Amino acid sequence: MAIFWRLLLSHLLADFTLQFDIVNKMKRKNVWGMALHCLTHLVTAVALTYPHLREVWFTLGPIGFNGWAALAVMLAAHFLVDELRIYSMKRMGYPDGTIGFLADQVMHVYVLFMIAPIARPGVGFFMPERWVGIAAMSVLVAHVTTVLIYFIEKDLYGTGFPRFDEKYFLIFERVVLWSFFFTSGWLWLPFAAAWTVQIFYIRRKRILDLSLANIYLSLGLTSAAGLWTRYIYFGHL
Repeated sequence: MAIFWRLLLSHLLADFTLQFDIVNKMKRKNVWGMALHCLTHLVTAVALTYPHLREVWFTLGPIGFNGWAALAVMLAAHFLVDELRIYSMKRMGYPDGTIGFLADQVMHVYVLFMIAPIARPGVGFFMPERWVGIAAMSVLVAHVTTVLIYFIEKDLYGTGFPRFDEKYFLIFERVVLWSFFFTSGWLWLPFAAAWTVQIFYIRRKRILDLSLANIYLSLGLTSAAGLWTRYIYFGHL
């Protein structure tokens, strides 16, 4: 599943890290903004899968699709899924909330899974190339979690997107907690525990006005990604 994991990393980078606020607004306004967003996905995917683009990734009946053709399918599917989401919000009145966000992401990842080659025998699905897996988890911790928490808090409390300082402070908090999982042995446990305590201290002192949902989601998602990263890095927990 090496190609799938590279495609997943390219998706996370293009849909979160490289989807700046101006691009997000442009894609909601017109088709050219959407085309720019999808082009970012294509360029990122090509860059990460370039050594495999001439290989056959999947077959449809007697027709074999190499990497270039598979990425063309990905490009078209991503455009249609995103346009459908925007249409459902603008024309059908569906809220731009957590359910829509998660459904959108599930469909994108499903397309990547369908166009990627089948795993070779003896290669575990949960063991991607080390650098690819770690990079994917870092984006998940830093940027995907930011957006997911935003949607959940928006649905629960009606809050807006976090301010610049709050956004990057919380990214810093999560990345530091995630980094403790690279510590050998069981030393990561006291470090992670101490860091968790200081997050609650920050809330108690109102250095930042953080909701409990924000804290628990940040800790839970970061810990889950940290354990998976640890498994990828060391081969065990």
